[in-house]
Amino acid sequence: MTESFYKKLLDNVSDLIWAINMEGRFMYINDNIKEWGYDKDELIGKPFVDILNTRRIGKRESEISMLGMSQTFEMEIIDKRGKTHKVIVKSSPLQGDKGDIIGVMGIIRDVTEMQLLEQKLKNEERMASLGLLATGIAHEIRNPLSSVKMNLAILKQRLKPEGVDIEHFEIAQEEVANLEYIVTELLDYAKPIKLDLVRLDLAKAIEDALTTIKGDYQRKKISIHTSFDSEAPMALIDEVKMHQVLLNILLNAVQASDSGSRIEVITQFINTPPEKLRIIV
Repeated sequence: MTESFYKKLLDNVSDLIWAINMEGRFMYINDNIKEWGYDKDELIGKPFVDILNTRRIGKRESEISMLGMSQTFEMEIIDKRGKTHKVIVKSSPLQGDKGDIIGVMGIIRDVTEMQLLEQKLKNEERMASLGLLATGIAHEIRNPLSSVKMNLAILKQRLKPEGVDIEHFEIAQEEVANLEYIVTELLDYAKPIKLDLVRLDLAKAIEDALTTIKGDYQRKKISIHTSFDSEAPMALIDEVKMHQVLLNILLNAVQASDSGSRIEVITQFINTPPEKLRIIV
């Protein structure tokens, strides 16, 4: 095999292959360095540590040279474009013709995408487990809750309560309705999220949600004041899910507020990139 064959072989390896002398300067580096924004010719003779801009590798290479043994470790490296890469470094002493150590050679494998994928899989597994747990809890609660709801309705019809008594019945029925909503939320949590995105006026969505909970804030004599940004564009959102989110936020605000208090609902359009629509309650 010729020298050019081995050169082509090394240059076509997807990992970064390198060698440095005892002063920590590049003696060799393959073409994969272009993925990091460098040309290999500009690196020959340059310090390995300075070029790759990392805190740990200088210490590691010093240890390798001193110990005379191979090591494998993980680290983060910043390339010429400023992008951070998570890498696995395998390095070993580089011996000369006489068996003496003349530097360090190694392979760097970029595992950034692999680690992101692993983290995504872990998150998906965790969410799936939580979904199963939520489904189990929801079903265990739903059956007795339906019984409570039915019996409250029967008792209310038979006893025909008046005054304070009917108010107590209505409070109990409202709390049952709230629990039913929570159970539904748990079941929805267990399902894969599918968004039906449409262009929607966020101010209208807020007004619709306020209309839905009108009885809740009027009962506590709470005043609602809105201030909507006139420059806000239509938002690309899931109308049903946004309605649920707004209901949760507004109901929490009502429940946390004292009777006779004031709640302000404000929208703000932030037109500096990235553009945002902000809701403040």
